[in-house]
Amino acid sequence: MNTTVIDHLEGLEGTGRLRIRAASRRVSPIRRFRNMVELSDWDEAILRHGREIDLFCWMLAGATAALLLPVCFLVLKG
Repeated sequence: MNTTVIDHLEGLEGTGRLRIRAASRRVSPIRRFRNMVELSDWDEAILRHGREIDLFCWMLAGATAALLLPVCFLVLKG
């Protein structure tokens, strides 16, 4: 993409000047995310690693329950 941007600059004397510069070639994070979603095989990778993801979620739920169980006993004990 070869885009040019024209800026209007006002000088100290009040005379207008034009500055032409090339637009930034850096791809925005939104564009990178869109390209990743559209062009990569992320959905197939999730399906390939389904068992590991399920195991991680169950471990996370178990750790959360283990941390919150004593808090629940203290609240109920009063």
